[in-house]
Amino acid sequence: MYKIYLFLSSMALLGSIATAQAQNLGNSPFSAFGVGDVNESTGSVRSFGMGNVGVGTPASAYINSSNPALLYYNNRVTFELGLGAQAKILSDEVGEQRDADGSLNYLALALPISKRWSTAVGLRPYSTINYEYTSEGTVAGDATTKTRNSYTGNGNLSEVFFGHGIRIAKRLNLGVSASYLFGLVERESGSQLINATDASLSAEQLVINERTNYNGFQFKGALAYRQPLKDKWSLNLGTVYTIGSDLNTKKRTVQERRLSNDLVLGQNYLGDSITTTTRLPQGIQFGLSVDNGQSLVIGADFSAQKWSEFKSGVSTDKLADTYRIGIGAEYIPNPVSVNSYFQRVAYRAGFSVGKTPLELNGKQVNDVSLHWGFTLPIGGSPRPPEYTQSLLNLGFAVGRRGNGESNTLQENYFRVQLGFSLNSNWFIKPKID
Repeated sequence: MYKIYLFLSSMALLGSIATAQAQNLGNSPFSAFGVGDVNESTGSVRSFGMGNVGVGTPASAYINSSNPALLYYNNRVTFELGLGAQAKILSDEVGEQRDADGSLNYLALALPISKRWSTAVGLRPYSTINYEYTSEGTVAGDATTKTRNSYTGNGNLSEVFFGHGIRIAKRLNLGVSASYLFGLVERESGSQLINATDASLSAEQLVINERTNYNGFQFKGALAYRQPLKDKWSLNLGTVYTIGSDLNTKKRTVQERRLSNDLVLGQNYLGDSITTTTRLPQGIQFGLSVDNGQSLVIGADFSAQKWSEFKSGVSTDKLADTYRIGIGAEYIPNPVSVNSYFQRVAYRAGFSVGKTPLELNGKQVNDVSLHWGFTLPIGGSPRPPEYTQSLLNLGFAVGRRGNGESNTLQENYFRVQLGFSLNSNWFIKPKID
């Protein structure tokens, strides 16, 4: 009864926690374009600790949502919860700003359907928008009248995914995944006149407020292959193709006159709501790894996405194609040790480098990060008949985003992920009651 209750509670939490992701705040001007900062960490905390390597790294104790074909290896019921936090320093030639935030990273449940088929359902952020910055300019046609312009945006797109991993031939797995993307984004741009004599701002400002709703489906196809080598070593290969998709997009625009205390003096709806689409581009991922089936894994991933194909009826943003390379490793000294707890701890490290969809001064923004992490077993080694195993997962990363020029915007960040994994053979009846 307890297990049934836990299962139903997990699914209820999966649906109700979606609104919590809207609290993923933290000023990032890099999120002002397109659909915002797209989540690169689509795997578990294990994957994050290895430099977001996961497309070709199978594991039975974790839900690998980077490659749905690897869900085949989840031969026990697995429940995972992940939380994330980050601290960052934004800097340019004018100054710097410090910021911090935290949010839900993912929630997932994997179930073995048969010996050849496992499935998983989960929730994670797809992208996040949160920015706030100001600039100064002049009124169109009047170069002597100066203005102070402010720009803010917040919101996110969430992803509910449903994946399957199926063994279709000896050592070869097929994976498919369907995701429902949804979210609300609010953007505001305001303008105030600057007094020419004392540089004070006028009490009234003109604000354009845009509320945009997104929803639609995204589909992925995947393959995974495992080839035994000598001395218990194996080679793993994986690939994932993301099909380009169109999101239903609806935007409402309101013009407001506000006082400095945000009191609204008047509103004017600028036409009817716009109903259009937003095109998310296709993408491809490749991964490989070698492992000894027990204590050591070394892997690498490559991913690319055609963000130059991004189009939206509510945006004129031009984005660039992206790529990312990740390299990582995991080592467990002795997974079955009964004398030393730290022999059963998993130690991880990795490195990631890539190009983001954004350009500053005509140069594409880079993202470089160093990762490490641990998995701490909770309790003793799993024993029959339940084989229940609980794991506390920790992942860390330090990195930088920028185009390499010291006088343009740069972001230095420190990220932490905390996760919990529960593995259990729920549907095996004990021989002794």
